[in-house]
Amino acid sequence: MDKVSEVMIKDLVCCTPVTKIEDSKLMMEKYECTKIPVVNSLEDKKIIGVVSISDLATSAEKVIECMSKDTRAVDEDSTVDECLKLMIMNNIEQVPVIDKQGHLCGIITEKILLKK
Repeated sequence: MDKVSEVMIKDLVCCTPVTKIEDSKLMMEKYECTKIPVVNSLEDKKIIGVVSISDLATSAEKVIECMSKDTRAVDEDSTVDECLKLMIMNNIEQVPVIDKQGHLCGIITEKILLKK
């Protein structure tokens, strides 16, 4: 059974709570994504939320004002099946992957899982 760490996207884009909304929009355009993980700092990378394109359609100035804080994540040692179950049960299209220390180390998307 494949592990999440074997198929996840490792080249990540993420932002912090103090990232400006305009900068988040530019990141989404540049990397052609609709969601970006929010981490406590770019050095520590502990996941604290996710910001989506729909979250950015507000009058907020910084990510912290509009990000979703109820974020589901999977451990890098989880199986692809476990990740898929989490995504289906929570109706989510992508899941942040964390290492044993709780740092963001990857992303799993529906697209990746459909290829498996």
